Formats: sequence, C-alpha cells, structure tokens
Amino acid sequence: MVETAPVQVDTVHALVFGKHDYIVSNVKSQLERAEFKCSGSVVLSQALEYLKANHPQLIVIGGGVDPHDRIKIQKSILEWSLTTRIVEHFGGPATVLSEVRDALSKF
Repeated sequence: MVETAPVQVDTVHALVFGKHDYIVSNVKSQLERAEFKCSGSVVLSQALEYLKANHPQLIVIGGGVDPHDRIKIQKSILEWSLTTRIVEHFGGPATVLSEVRDALSKF
C-alpha cells in the first residue's frame, strides 16, 4: 500500500450576520461543525469592521436583516475591493450549509 500525503484543505473563513443572536449562534455552530472558521454579529457597524479587518471568504446574511444593511454590506465589499462572497439565507437552519457550499462551489 502506498501512502499519499494528506490533501491540504484551507479552512473557509465566514462571517454570519443576522438580526437575532440565537439565529446567528445557530448558523455559526452549524458552519463550525462543518469545519468553517466563523465569527458572528448582529450589529452592522461591528460586521463592517470585521469585514474590513479580516476579509472573510463569505458572509452569510440572515433573512431578518434590514434591506438597507444588506446594501451597505454589498457597497462596502465593493468599495474595499474584497472578494467576499455574499450568501443571503432566508430558509431554516436545515438549508444553510448547502447554500454556503453552493456559493463556495462558484468561486
């Protein structure tokens, strides 16, 4: 039997932004169980600071987030020339991981 070197997989860095702490925590936990590196926020200014300082590969935005906050996030990503992908999650917790994986497959 020939041993091969393990495949190196980069950990995906994600920010979860939502309206309610318990939802952000739930989504964050699901992604962490799938070996994502996650941070979460329910405050727009904190989320924007985190995006600018850490350049995560994606941001998951919950369905309850104000449309103006969504626009501010989108504009900030463009303004700062980030490659952060946006995943807008409107479903229940059962679909978030597949939505995130789908978005990552399009990188």
